[in-house]
Amino acid sequence: MTVGVLKERLGTHGEMLEQLFARFNESSAKLETRYQALQSETEELRRQLVEKDKEAKRNEKLALLGQTAAALAHEVRNPLGAIRLYASMLKKDLKEMPEKREIVEYMERSIHALDNVVSNILHFSKDTRAEAIPVNIHALIHEQVQTLKNQELWSKVRFSVHLFSPQFLLGNDVALRQVFYNLLLNAGQAIKYDGDITILNEGCMTEHGAGVRITIRDSGSGIDPKILPTIFDPFVTTKNEGTGLGLAIVRKIISQHGGTIEARNSGGAEFEITIPLKGIQNK
Repeated sequence: MTVGVLKERLGTHGEMLEQLFARFNESSAKLETRYQALQSETEELRRQLVEKDKEAKRNEKLALLGQTAAALAHEVRNPLGAIRLYASMLKKDLKEMPEKREIVEYMERSIHALDNVVSNILHFSKDTRAEAIPVNIHALIHEQVQTLKNQELWSKVRFSVHLFSPQFLLGNDVALRQVFYNLLLNAGQAIKYDGDITILNEGCMTEHGAGVRITIRDSGSGIDPKILPTIFDPFVTTKNEGTGLGLAIVRKIISQHGGTIEARNSGGAEFEITIPLKGIQNK
């Protein structure tokens, strides 16, 4: 029996029945919409939980790696200091023997390279959250750019710097200086010290409130897609120079400031940092 026939037989009751059907359909549609929204939110929460779990396990592994690396670095640094001292003494003794002195100078360069590796390992294992002060991001960026410009190796690099507010955040100025140095050095190596590097600073919103977004882009060939997912992991590198710790150190410092960093290909390589203005919180 159709709704129309029921309406004729029931009269006023039929109109009420029709209204009930309409309300039922409307309620069903709303329930379906809310169910789909809830299902979508549930999937998103599940995805976030999986990501958080991965991040927690990753941080646990990195902490263990950092402790182990720091212990090894200290063990290496002590004899390395002695080797440097003896090499310096030998260099003085060979003052009148340029051919043999050249061998000692090569040893000194190798010692310096190894010492740089040790320094990077120790920096990677260090907690930079000890002190939070107002940090002038613009000043740090200008300082690093000017320092590189003064080096002959960087004479063909063209910097394009665009700095907008905000200018200050709470953080560790020494650690953030290391961030900009590592990223700019990485960009310089990517373009083989002949090309363009663009730096942009602007305001943004983060999950912790107002923040700053800093983008560093180079005109190189970009990041190998094969290593892009693991580019911030320790000892990951495709270069003959460097230790593969530079970007791992950058990510750790940014994370300790409550921020995030992403890498992508946009013409060349592009690194985007977001840091909340409150940065490191004093305890």
